[in-house]
Amino acid sequence: MKIPRSCGLAVSKMLDNENVKHIIGEQAEYLLFPALEKYPELGAAFAIKGARNYHYEPNSDEVDYSGIAKELNIDAESIVIPFQEHTATVAEFDDVVRDFKETDGLVTAKRGVTLCTKVADCISLLIYDPVHHAIGNIHSGWRGTLQKIALNGVKKMVEEFDTNPADLVCVLCPSIRQDHFEVDADVYEEFANVFPQIIDEVTIQKGNKYYIDTVRCNTWMLERAGVGAENIIDSGLCTVCHSNLINSFRGNVEAEKHFRNLALIWLKV
Repeated sequence: MKIPRSCGLAVSKMLDNENVKHIIGEQAEYLLFPALEKYPELGAAFAIKGARNYHYEPNSDEVDYSGIAKELNIDAESIVIPFQEHTATVAEFDDVVRDFKETDGLVTAKRGVTLCTKVADCISLLIYDPVHHAIGNIHSGWRGTLQKIALNGVKKMVEEFDTNPADLVCVLCPSIRQDHFEVDADVYEEFANVFPQIIDEVTIQKGNKYYIDTVRCNTWMLERAGVGAENIIDSGLCTVCHSNLINSFRGNVEAEKHFRNLALIWLKV
């Protein structure tokens, strides 16, 4: 198994890298992805921490998306969010508005609909089919990763839109990275059973603790589904390392653990 890397707790003011643009707007703070920005018909963003974004509290009955909606020039009423119960279910959003319970991913080809997932340390996968103009937004926590929800997301787009996986462009939003995703032997065994081909590649062992690279598990699934490696773009950002700017369940103090980041993708009208 690999020798563990140390990513440290980076205290940065900006999160820009070759795959990410950090925007501090008047109403919200968020990230943009150059790999998706090159499509003029498409919009995508990842709303992060900051006082202006604190109203993204998932347990509130009065969630206010007006700030990020204004920044991104979208209608707050267009935002659709699955219930996110760590399932493997991906549903299509059509003309019927529903709660999408027991659902952790959505796909659509409808314009003017903003697909959204809420995450702290889990992975949001933003997917675009530029040929059929269809989008997907998948919530893949470690339980969803074990259930291969990323693979289900690609399959759903193939079924609903006749997508060729080789045409897909997929961005992996900021998430907890291997150095901080510490698990016990029981969870490690689950990953070993689901991903026997790459378990040594994605695991670091330190004593009786294991560190799993769930980002690599997801990219491996996407590649196996037929998505080109060059079209799988990792943000490269760890939510724990950058917990001063990005909401992180493991990295933040107790009072902040219920706050979430928003991953959004939409087809412009």
